[in-house]
Amino acid sequence: MSIGSIALSGLQVAGKRLGVSANDVANVSSTVGRDAAGILKNEPYRAQRIQQVSQLPGGVRARVSDEANATVPVYDPSSPVADENGLVETPNVALDQEAIEQNIASYDFKANLKVLKAEDEMLQGLLDIQA
Repeated sequence: MSIGSIALSGLQVAGKRLGVSANDVANVSSTVGRDAAGILKNEPYRAQRIQQVSQLPGGVRARVSDEANATVPVYDPSSPVADENGLVETPNVALDQEAIEQNIASYDFKANLKVLKAEDEMLQGLLDIQA
């Protein structure tokens, strides 16, 4: 594997981390959702996490899964989706944690882009030596 392919896999994981975090933030108050067919269902959005980042020969890969405690009950008897006790299942999304996830993704992007730039500079230097 080349240095570039390792850095590209890191960029893909950073993009996935940012996408998961952005999706969590966008759905922070979603108490109903849609299934895979697009049909409305009375279930809240389930918060997600990059559960595992595994090292492969020549790169990394991340797996996205629902967070262990993806929803929390909130007392809101005026909500149309409240149960008989006035509780509404809401996504367990902590905005401060999501800001951290987005910063980590930003640092991952920058680090992997620097690796690609360094590889490019090394290859250019090699070509200059041979020319």
